[in-house]
Amino acid sequence: MAHEATKQVTEEEIVKLYYDYALGAGNGALVSGRKVSSFAFEPDWRSRPWPPRDTYAGTASDAALGLV
Repeated sequence: MAHEATKQVTEEEIVKLYYDYALGAGNGALVSGRKVSSFAFEPDWRSRPWPPRDTYAGTASDAALGLV
C-alpha cells in the first residue's frame, strides 16, 4: 500500500462503491432484492453510511446503504 497509485481513492470510497461486487454482482448488476447499485454516482458516496461489516451475513437494503 506504499505505492503512490493507492492514494487515488480512499478505503471508504472503495468499500461503499464496490459493496455489490463483494456480493458477486459485478459490472453494475443488482443484488437480489435491490433496486439501486452501490456503484451509483448519486447520492455521493461520502454521504452514505458504511455497509454492514459482515458482508456475507445478508444483503443490506438500498435504504440501509443510503442509496434512496
